[in-house]
Amino acid sequence: MPKKPFNSPISNDASLFSRNFRSADFDRVPTKNIGQNAMPNRPRVSFKKQSRSGSKHDANNRRLRMAMSHHLDDDITMSSGSSNNNGRHVIFRGRGRGSLIGGRRSPVSQRGSRLPQNTGRLRQALLGDCSWYKIQIMYGHKYEKDFIINNLLSYISPDTFTPIMYKIIGQDAIFYVDDQKAANNLINCDRRITTGDGFKITVKVRPGYPNCEIDDTLKERMKLAMAKRYVAETNSLDLTQFHLDPELVQDHFCALFRPMMLIAVLNIVAEVIPNLHALNLSNNKLNIIERLNVLSKKFPNLKILYIGDNKIKEINQIDVLKDLSLEELQLKGNPLCNRYKTRNDDYISDVRKRFPKLLRLDGTELPRPILFDIADEGVVLPPTKQMFLNDPRAEKVAVQFMQQYFTIFDGDSRQPLLDAYHENAYFSLTIAPSSQIQKFNKYLSDNRNLFRTSEPTRRRKLLKQGRLPIVSFISEMPKTQHYFNTFTMDISLVTDGFMLITVTGCFRELDTKDQQIRSFNRTFIIVPEGSGYCIKNEQLHLAHPTIEQEKQAQNDRPLATTSSSQTQQEQSNATMTQQSQMPGPSQLELQPSTSAAGEPSLEIQQQMTMMLSQQTNMNLEWSLKCLKEVQWNYDTALAAFNDFFKRGEIPPAAFQK
Repeated sequence: MPKKPFNSPISNDASLFSRNFRSADFDRVPTKNIGQNAMPNRPRVSFKKQSRSGSKHDANNRRLRMAMSHHLDDDITMSSGSSNNNGRHVIFRGRGRGSLIGGRRSPVSQRGSRLPQNTGRLRQALLGDCSWYKIQIMYGHKYEKDFIINNLLSYISPDTFTPIMYKIIGQDAIFYVDDQKAANNLINCDRRITTGDGFKITVKVRPGYPNCEIDDTLKERMKLAMAKRYVAETNSLDLTQFHLDPELVQDHFCALFRPMMLIAVLNIVAEVIPNLHALNLSNNKLNIIERLNVLSKKFPNLKILYIGDNKIKEINQIDVLKDLSLEELQLKGNPLCNRYKTRNDDYISDVRKRFPKLLRLDGTELPRPILFDIADEGVVLPPTKQMFLNDPRAEKVAVQFMQQYFTIFDGDSRQPLLDAYHENAYFSLTIAPSSQIQKFNKYLSDNRNLFRTSEPTRRRKLLKQGRLPIVSFISEMPKTQHYFNTFTMDISLVTDGFMLITVTGCFRELDTKDQQIRSFNRTFIIVPEGSGYCIKNEQLHLAHPTIEQEKQAQNDRPLATTSSSQTQQEQSNATMTQQSQMPGPSQLELQPSTSAAGEPSLEIQQQMTMMLSQQTNMNLEWSLKCLKEVQWNYDTALAAFNDFFKRGEIPPAAFQK
């Protein structure tokens, strides 16, 4: 039985063939009757394998395979010059049902490499990472806009998109989207949606955006859109995703990433709202923002600017805005923020260099800036002082206490400092990080820098608690000479219950080979105790001295260079000094009280305690308790320790140091 003629909408003498030549394997397209002259029955067109190798036919086949692999998404119309085809056009479609590529009658040699099976991913890869995409619906003129858009939205649900400038051009429907994810979703809709009359919707996607002329009609539509986005109460204008505004998206491509469009919008705003206080330009795909340099001239009262979720790549691009006196800025969502993921402090610093008065960045409150707005450059600031006093009445107490403390600290023995600390005092040591931190080797094992010591057990171990452990620790530190000329002292808080004192300066290590000069910062909290004061809390911070500090140290005499007997005499004299007009106790009590009858002197007691601690491995506190219980008889204390130790009756706390 002869086959029925096939009517093609492409040309009167063109034929469309599928792999098995079944009507279900190709799209049905209604056509007009081509007349009686049409050939009633045409032979099938096939390309047979050529037996000749290395001929021009092989080279043509290779070029054909390469061309088809790069255009899988497009229909390829081939007009053969061979007389066997009688001038017919052969159309090869992309992968899908009825595809000639790779089939039994494929013109591509089956000996070659196979093409990818997942054409969806291939199509998505060909799109690249763009900001705008053109969507073409083949023969979309036959359907209403709502029918096409609703079917596409239903297929990609729950994802969505907004069609921009939907138009019918020729036989196709054209619109644009502003999102790569939406473009990839629409690619997957290709030939997946079947209409009621059995046709499959063909969707083509490629990067691109339309051109849009700026005329009076567009400017009027812009004004309508801006009027709805302006908030009079806060004097602010929200231009977020301005290209998707309902007043514009149907007929205009009003994308602010285009410099001319951005300037046109800003001119309209400056004409209507010259005293604008806040402007939001977020999510407009801005990548080149040089044109924003007009903001400082057009909007002198602008204090809040949002330009987040755009395409700004470098921090120096915002230099065009530095003439604005901004108080709030939003940049998050731009590629430049990715450079500061682990350097938040640097991010804040770099932004504040451009905007010194900034109070809020990316929704986070910033510390208030320290500004010196001095109109007369001839004004001279007052000189710095070595002492800050919150309460002048505390000066005599603090000065005498510090002189007494550092005199003993620089003496031959630091054991007299036992009475300078409270029974439950705390002490910690920190060292400033630097490239030469290895020069602090003698202190590093006790460095309690909380940024580097995160393990809770080690933090507790490095915190010295109790006067015996504290004095034991500072006694093991290198002997020192402090330089009084380098000292500064701040008394920032004074109450009836305590006094906060901060002392900075330099000292030299005496029992080290190179006798390094160190810079220190010591913070003391002293509280009333008996007839004097004692230290309840101390933090010692060590660092390398500055060049100026080293010069001061070399030109100064040490604070403590006297002999041991002279030091003891000075301590006794200092203890007798009376302090008037000071709330609380009026006498410093740094020296030990008179020993009870029958007890050894304080110096011998300290030596016995240290010796027992070294011999038994108990801490100083428990060694002192043991000696007191046996009336300071060393042999009895040692024998008692051995007896209790054998019976396992000494608590673990006695060995914690």
